[in-house]
Amino acid sequence: MLDTAPPGFAEATLLDIDAWPIILADRTLSTGRHLILGDIDGPHRLWVRDPLRGSTLAYVIVRDEAVDLRHVAARRLDRRLAGAPPMRLPPGFAPTAFQRRRLGMLLDILDAVLDRERTGVTTHEIACRHVYPAMAIGRGNEWKSSAERRRTQRLIDEALALMNGGYRALLHG
Repeated sequence: MLDTAPPGFAEATLLDIDAWPIILADRTLSTGRHLILGDIDGPHRLWVRDPLRGSTLAYVIVRDEAVDLRHVAARRLDRRLAGAPPMRLPPGFAPTAFQRRRLGMLLDILDAVLDRERTGVTTHEIACRHVYPAMAIGRGNEWKSSAERRRTQRLIDEALALMNGGYRALLHG
């Protein structure tokens, strides 16, 4: 988060956000200006609370459970503004390949569950489509007592938990 610097910091370096080479998203809301700046080493997400042109900006780092991640993000942006070369994203900024696949599967499961009323999809069908594409277990007692059914139900519960606020944990790394 960036905001107008307090008095006495006028000599600080001015930040011209509009001069950034790649602006992926730029939206001004009642809460301020929200931007995603493109970069080789990953996007920078900014919230400029008081977007007055020509004013010196200061980093505002909220002291919450994500304070360490916020410090790293501010240092990362500051490095790039100083002309430093790109570097790999620190842990917590982007999911691993395994996590991306798992999150994609959870989103597919969530879509299926939320669409259940219209489509009538069952837990067995969710398992066959999204979790176990080569599953040979049929319906009935074999399915009801299977580990595949229990795991599918746990994944459904996890997908619903993500939707109901659990996604915030992803944002904290």
